[in-house]
Amino acid sequence: MTPENERALVVGGGYAGLVAARVLADRFDEVVVLEQDDLTAAPEHRRGTPQSRHPHALLARGAELLEDLFPGLRAELRDAGAPVSDFGQFPMLYPAGWSPRVHTDLALQTFSRPLLEAALRRRVLARPRVRLLDRTRVARVVLDAARDHVIGVRTDDDALHPARLVVVATGRTSRLPAGLLAGGLPAPDLLRVDGNLSYTSRVYRRDTASPPPWQASLQATLAPTARRGGTVVALEDERWLVCLFGADGQSAPTDPAGFSAYAASLANPHIKDVVRHAEPLGAIYRYGGLGGQWRRYDRIRPWPRGLAVLGDALCVLNPLYGHGMTVAAQQAVLLARMLDAHGPAACGHFQRRSARTLLLPWYLSTSLDLGWRPERAPVAALLARRYLARLLRRVPDDPELYRRFLAVQHMTASPLTLLAPSPRTRRGGARP
Repeated sequence: MTPENERALVVGGGYAGLVAARVLADRFDEVVVLEQDDLTAAPEHRRGTPQSRHPHALLARGAELLEDLFPGLRAELRDAGAPVSDFGQFPMLYPAGWSPRVHTDLALQTFSRPLLEAALRRRVLARPRVRLLDRTRVARVVLDAARDHVIGVRTDDDALHPARLVVVATGRTSRLPAGLLAGGLPAPDLLRVDGNLSYTSRVYRRDTASPPPWQASLQATLAPTARRGGTVVALEDERWLVCLFGADGQSAPTDPAGFSAYAASLANPHIKDVVRHAEPLGAIYRYGGLGGQWRRYDRIRPWPRGLAVLGDALCVLNPLYGHGMTVAAQQAVLLARMLDAHGPAACGHFQRRSARTLLLPWYLSTSLDLGWRPERAPVAALLARRYLARLLRRVPDDPELYRRFLAVQHMTASPLTLLAPSPRTRRGGARP
């Protein structure tokens, strides 16, 4: 057995845990990934990620980080059937009209969550310092008697797994936040904003003989009036994934007739055409509870050495805005930098710095979601929502503004770039 001060544990074998394991493999003699699900090499949905049957987006910044950590990943996914195109060619229908077609340096690659995780898991486990213990449920984090630093974790069978570093990456449905409290940590402040959003999704066969001139299409929800929306995206294995959104209590039915009727009620013709004409390939799945939730571990003082919490275990972001996977990749890279700079004291620095990576995506999504409950919104959120609503009204008529908006959304440009004036080119919001 490797001595505990040379071992790191990653609790959670999903996307965030795999990216964390990748950076730790360069810094520890042994990295053990503990995962409660039974994992196979094949791309499969698993119970621990119920959101995996719904759309996932990797923004441009996240794709860059993954390509740095896993060189050739984009090409590997493309070879597996995950298409790539310019995000500016992705038609999006906002309440004010269609987005303009623009050319950007932002790539859109669409794939299923199981395909991405299988590719990452294969690459991470190919590293000789990393091993996987699946079907292993972690009950709690174990601190020393002084509650000053982590000494490992205990699993449901009461086995102690010692380690110098424990990374908690257990996702949005984890029970481990309670396990952190059982280990002796105080309860963190909890921020919650819920737009009462739901996803209802179904997979269809994609006709590659006569493909449409788009890889994905979307109709956005927007508080306080546009409660229905949806998207259709091309997946590997010649499939479409259709996801119908419902906000503020709206929810698409899970029976075929009700699902089709909900799709027909949308203004986006691409979604309606796929549901009407393509062959369905499976059941309909619904997933709710998609609001934001941020556990402010960065505010706990002192923070124990050797403990890091990242990904959805730290902050659940509304998936409609596509920031979650990118932020998790940013946090893994940040953890590596903090370990290199601060050694054993890295984790306190990491938790405080990771909060900064969350500020932009958190306030972007929550400012919009608070629009469903305007009487509860603080003044800052009201002002931010009004600004964003005004910006989205201008998008159909202003290609240059839209290009800058996409760069901010993809986390490759500062929000301050949206304040610069741009020439307005009238497009009339015509249907693409």
